[in-house]
Amino acid sequence: MHLVSTLDRVDLTLTFSAEEGADLPAQVARALKPGTVQVLARAAAGDVAVALSPRNAAEAREVGTALMRLASDLGAHRVRVEAAEYGEALALAALAAGDRDARYRSQAQPGPAQLAVEGLSDRAYVAALAAGVRFARDLVNAPANVLGPVTLAREARALEALGADVDVWDESEIEARGMGLLRAVAAGSASGPRLIRVTLPPRGAAQRVIALVGKGITFDTGGYSIKNAQGMATMKGDMGGAAAVLGAMRALAEARDRLPEGLEVRAYVPAAENMVGPQAMRPGDIYRAANGKTVEVLNTDAEGRLILADALAVACDEGATELVDLATLTGAKVTALGDEIAALYSTDAGLTARLKASAEAAGEFVWEMPLHAPYLQAFQKETLADLRNSDLVPAGGSIKAALFLREFVTRPWAHLDMAGNAMKAGRATGWGVGTLVGYVLGR
Repeated sequence: MHLVSTLDRVDLTLTFSAEEGADLPAQVARALKPGTVQVLARAAAGDVAVALSPRNAAEAREVGTALMRLASDLGAHRVRVEAAEYGEALALAALAAGDRDARYRSQAQPGPAQLAVEGLSDRAYVAALAAGVRFARDLVNAPANVLGPVTLAREARALEALGADVDVWDESEIEARGMGLLRAVAAGSASGPRLIRVTLPPRGAAQRVIALVGKGITFDTGGYSIKNAQGMATMKGDMGGAAAVLGAMRALAEARDRLPEGLEVRAYVPAAENMVGPQAMRPGDIYRAANGKTVEVLNTDAEGRLILADALAVACDEGATELVDLATLTGAKVTALGDEIAALYSTDAGLTARLKASAEAAGEFVWEMPLHAPYLQAFQKETLADLRNSDLVPAGGSIKAALFLREFVTRPWAHLDMAGNAMKAGRATGWGVGTLVGYVLGR
């Protein structure tokens, strides 16, 4: 679905009414609630629908989603939206809801093709952000037999056409950089690991370097700590953090003229499959991370924190002044917050505030969680290494995973545990792209 400035023909027009709906037929007014869309008139020249004027961005997003459902039901391919407050939020939600991934169907399902939203103050930014969300969703939707570490790196290469610098480290370079944790996780897979680094150079001399780090497990069997069938069913989406980071970089590349002067943005994506095989890591194995710390692998299904640890250490070593990582990391997060709210951990109050504000504006809700330092002791006792990657105790699991990651950063840092957020009803959501783009641009 494409955002356009004008339409040569309109199949469905969305208008807005005052909250009380006094200007509407009684039957429509009774059915109309905030965030909903109702059919007002059917005509050969184009149907008309109505919604209450959104009072905030959240309601606008609900209207955008509802509008696409109605457009699909009515068979409308060209949709026009009259000017209203929070038009940007409505447009982004509508574009996301109207986007259909038909790559794996023998016959594409028809749906809305064009959207024109009047009164947008920055149509180019909305289009760039929508393209980033679409890129992220396409990556998560791709099955693991199509998208592995090598093909994920190839997809990232596409960002070079938008002016980004893309470097891909193979196993030999990963080994040379001392990333023993990333190598260990990938050891059971025939494809091997990759470290994908995408850079948007600054305008002028670099004064700050923001590093966005995304967990890129393209499929997670759990390794020898193997998952059951139900737990493995959605594990093609275990690279949702990587997809969000790469989607954000795509949007930022298109909106590069909006980057603050002197800001360099880098993405680091450690990519691997966590498989079972003759060379796969085993419980009890000890490996050395890129910052020199040693880790005993007690649970091979706690692999995300391992690859993130190496990537965070490398990002710090390469001069990042501020870091944010995203990862579908722990089942404990889903237990605590469900699949619509991400857990936010941070070592810096200013960074926390900026991420909270950006997430709220993007409609991607986060909840700050404590970095309760005593919990880390569970990862430090009864081991010959500096740390264990798990204590096999689910209670407090998301907090303990965040504390583990903190051991590998030396700069202001935030961690978003987005387990459950990357997919909904079997389809990718693109969660995280809006939060990251808004945070980087300071919107």
